[in-house]
Amino acid sequence: MPTFPCSTSPLPRFRRYGVPLFLCLLLALAPRAMAQAAGEAPPLPAAQAEALLADARKGEVFALEAASPRIADLQLAALARARIAASRLQDDAALRALAPFFSGQDADPRHRRIAWSIAADAGFAAGDYARAAEATGAWQALLAAHGDPDGRAADVAQFHGIATQLAAVPPQAVLAFAPETVATRRDEVGLLRATMTVNGAAQEAVLDTGANLSVVSASTARRLGLRLLEGEGSVGSGSRDAVATRLGVAERLEFAGLALSNVVFLVLDDAQLEMPVAGGYRIDAILGFPVMRALRRIRFDADGRLTPEPVAGGDADDLPGDLPGNLRVVGSDLYVDVSVNGIAVPLHLDTGAPHSSLSSRFAQRHAPLLQGLPQERQRVGGAGGTTERRIATWPDVRVRVDAREMRLPELAIATADSADVETRNMGILGGDVLAAFASFTIDFARMRFELGEPVDATRASPPVGASPPASDAVD
Repeated sequence: MPTFPCSTSPLPRFRRYGVPLFLCLLLALAPRAMAQAAGEAPPLPAAQAEALLADARKGEVFALEAASPRIADLQLAALARARIAASRLQDDAALRALAPFFSGQDADPRHRRIAWSIAADAGFAAGDYARAAEATGAWQALLAAHGDPDGRAADVAQFHGIATQLAAVPPQAVLAFAPETVATRRDEVGLLRATMTVNGAAQEAVLDTGANLSVVSASTARRLGLRLLEGEGSVGSGSRDAVATRLGVAERLEFAGLALSNVVFLVLDDAQLEMPVAGGYRIDAILGFPVMRALRRIRFDADGRLTPEPVAGGDADDLPGDLPGNLRVVGSDLYVDVSVNGIAVPLHLDTGAPHSSLSSRFAQRHAPLLQGLPQERQRVGGAGGTTERRIATWPDVRVRVDAREMRLPELAIATADSADVETRNMGILGGDVLAAFASFTIDFARMRFELGEPVDATRASPPVGASPPASDAVD
């Protein structure tokens, strides 16, 4: 069948090769009209896709997943697949999607910068610190050669410093796993604690999914016999830009029937783990994400028990690519798909935070919500000292996770002018929500966060106390 090219000439002619111009326009517009009639959204412009990829590193990966079928640019679509796979702990799939960017098939420095950031986050979350060091080094080189449009150079340098120190450390490994229930307790500021054994010595620790690495004070590191690595580094802090740290390795750690070798700890000066609470308060140890992930599926009961539960099937890499769970990991930060008064918000799951809150990033995104809300200054304690931020108080807030819902009498929102450490994400899902249910379960194999039956919120809520220590070890 002969073809008839349609005229786009500005000349005032109505026919070319016998085909009316209006018919050409109809033919050209038909696919888009049919897609709109079928309810399909139009393709996503490249600039919006890049913005979604940037937001995904701040926890908004659920929005990227929803929009990914509309990303028309092939390179950006591959980067979206990689970020989504990494957030589901499907490392093999993420690396396959990133391969063209590392082989030079895509030379766009913007694309390669995103690719190396995904590789760095995935490597650190998997405990593959050599891969994380390589990725952060390449990321640094790109910023030096092509500029730093997002102002990330200092963060990347900090990230690279820690990953480089850890690159020579043998990976954390499971020596034995016979799951057993352990007792937990809420301390005077509402933090969840349990006892672990490190190199044969018992040590109580805060259980903190918000900690990218486990943490100990310097005096505790000496008592537990940690092997300190050469060199010093720094980590982000809730109270100032960086806190000096050493890195230590426990030859053996035992917790809830799990025995691990080569467990990495951040080692902070004792004073940096002292909190401004009346009567004094200090944390000597924090059990963080790498150990929690090794437990695979963990149920926390409100009556004071933690139980690792058997997981049917393999790890996340062995599960289908369309894993529908409501839990995602970016770097070593956990995010849950939450509804707050009907607004979908990815909240950072932080068992080391007594209270849930929303960040200044949320405030900027939803500025009209702040109108008329009472505001005040709030002191926030963390490693290295305290800082202040301005908060707005949002009353009577419904928090929903899947079919479970509870009401908070109020929820703090850091305003846009705050010195707010959590600007990298939309907010925190903390102990006040978690304690309103008989249990909560973190399933790393199927990337699900589950809440049990509701309990008496007044009885179950943790006591009011100082804000938790900043435990986001690496951004």
